Amino acid sequence: MLTEVADGVWVRQSEWVWTNSIAVRGEDGLILIDPGITGSELHQLADDVDGLGIPVVAGFSTHPHWDHLLWHPRFGDVPRYAIPAGAQAAGQARERAQKMAAESASGIPLELIALVTPLPADRGPVPGEIIAHQAHAIGHAAILLADRGVLLAGDMLSDVLIPLFDPRQDDQVSAYETALDRLDEAARHVDVVVPGHGAVAEGPEVAARLAADHAYIDALRRGEEPVDARLGPHAEWLNGPHRSNLERSGGR
Repeated sequence: MLTEVADGVWVRQSEWVWTNSIAVRGEDGLILIDPGITGSELHQLADDVDGLGIPVVAGFSTHPHWDHLLWHPRFGDVPRYAIPAGAQAAGQARERAQKMAAESASGIPLELIALVTPLPADRGPVPGEIIAHQAHAIGHAAILLADRGVLLAGDMLSDVLIPLFDPRQDDQVSAYETALDRLDEAARHVDVVVPGHGAVAEGPEVAARLAADHAYIDALRRGEEPVDARLGPHAEWLNGPHRSNLERSGGR
């Protein structure tokens, strides 16, 4: 079920790693952000979207990981975007994304995975401000909807998963620090944060999420093992034991 968390912003959570599909009302229609995950859930999301009575005009992927590159024929043959670095990475990793999707969840339309193009400079139909960074994945982006008080954070600021790093990129600690600084600034304009995985944060919880991620990264910067309660049942599956973050951080 789609839940409206702010004016014209709806969220539907999957059972798979608490993944959030987001629908945002733009000037011309709906933009679907990171829709997923299983085939049956994509069908249900399409039913929910039909119930809104607003046509889908575009899709957007916050970053080029397979679970954020999905689509369904019922959403329509519309442009699907990512920021340029994310679109390039998605194209290069499309076969791997299809394989991972086939192994991880059932009923996903594999032929539609990762068919994203670079977001134009004027953002096309995608509303808000794009906040680009390199934490967690190449070509990661958040969307600030300041007029609605909402930050769509992608795979950042989760209440269930620790900060996860991209082992293909050097010095993810510094990349994460830069990203958090940008999200800190954006959060001054919002009272709702929607992460890629986990519960929607509202009010004081927004600052708490930022503080938790800062504390985790600060511990890595000091070369220490972070103490973090967010090591849920899926965290090891996603990134290996959290020791790997220390080993891969480049911030020791």
